[in-house]
Amino acid sequence: MDMVLTQRHRGTETQRMSYIPLFSVPLRLCASVFCYVLLFAAVFVAEGATISDGMKWYDGRELPIEGRAFDNTELYYDRLPANVTTSVNSGVRSGKHNTSGMLFRFSTDSTKLVFKWTPYKSSLSMDHMPAMGVSGIDVYRFDAAKGRWRYVKAGRITNSAGATLSLDWTPGTPCLVNLPLYNGIKTFTLGIDPEASVSPLPPRASGINKPVVFYGTSITQGGCASRPGMSFVNIVGRDLDVPVVNLGFSGSGLMELEMSEHLAAIDASCYVLDCVWNMRNMTTDAFRDRYETFIRNLRAKRPDVPIVMAGMSDVYCGGPNDKDACVMALYERLVAEGWTNLVHLPKDGMYSGDYEGTVDGTHANNLGMRSLAKAYGKAVKQALNITTASAK
Repeated sequence: MDMVLTQRHRGTETQRMSYIPLFSVPLRLCASVFCYVLLFAAVFVAEGATISDGMKWYDGRELPIEGRAFDNTELYYDRLPANVTTSVNSGVRSGKHNTSGMLFRFSTDSTKLVFKWTPYKSSLSMDHMPAMGVSGIDVYRFDAAKGRWRYVKAGRITNSAGATLSLDWTPGTPCLVNLPLYNGIKTFTLGIDPEASVSPLPPRASGINKPVVFYGTSITQGGCASRPGMSFVNIVGRDLDVPVVNLGFSGSGLMELEMSEHLAAIDASCYVLDCVWNMRNMTTDAFRDRYETFIRNLRAKRPDVPIVMAGMSDVYCGGPNDKDACVMALYERLVAEGWTNLVHLPKDGMYSGDYEGTVDGTHANNLGMRSLAKAYGKAVKQALNITTASAK
């Protein structure tokens, strides 16, 4: 079934920049999560690198990181700030420690890479999702000839004390490391050749250097991809060449008003609202009121940022349910009021159509994640008016 995207867009021509890898600029920890993409021409000085076992070691807190949208966090790798209150449900307050959507993205002239990480939780897997997706990492390299990121290897984890992944590396090749989807990180270190250095990558060829912020459910968080890079949010980031922030929370995307404040605190390029699954048991009136209050507050705080309003990612897709109809009706009403930069993404086309895209009738497997990425990627691409060839 073909997917139809309805859209109102106030687009401006976006500056495009070529991909220019940097190989020799040393690194320091940036003050802002995303500022390194704007400072790629500056000199970065490594702070706290140590030499042992014939390798130079960097703490993960010194590496260029994306997906970490807040500095005022309880733990460094948290997805939300420390001031999240009890007005937000407990699933969000605990799930903020998961690192879904966070990644390191850098270039190095090292011939070898060694990654060591310690998970936040001792529970490494779930009955329907393997440890590699819940608590592992995976690594991609940038293929300049193809103009896209290529999977290299995943880091398996079998012990809550931590894991190690070692790789031979072609010097100068950009590297992307996805962090766990359903676990957090206590410690992370990168080992490189003693004389080598690490440098952040330049601004993206897409011209989009502010993050696309996804807010939603367990599927948004990455359930149940076999490894982190197969989360549909991470796939969209690679395919469109845009940074992402993943605020998916298992069973807990309930659109409390406070969450709209946290989203608005992020200097985003686009917001994707994907909470319908978790709100399906609300009465129609309660759903409509909560959704509308949320989106109006978000738009009031960020009036120029595009918003994607997604339907329920239902693998069986028997047509729109009452909540989907509410989202569509609200979209049409907001457009009639004069809202622009608004995209409605119906559930049609989110899954492959043959019911093979799920592990349990709800959560996506890798096939389902790729299908979701195609649908959400198309919506984000239109919302941001991305037209470059690099945006797959």
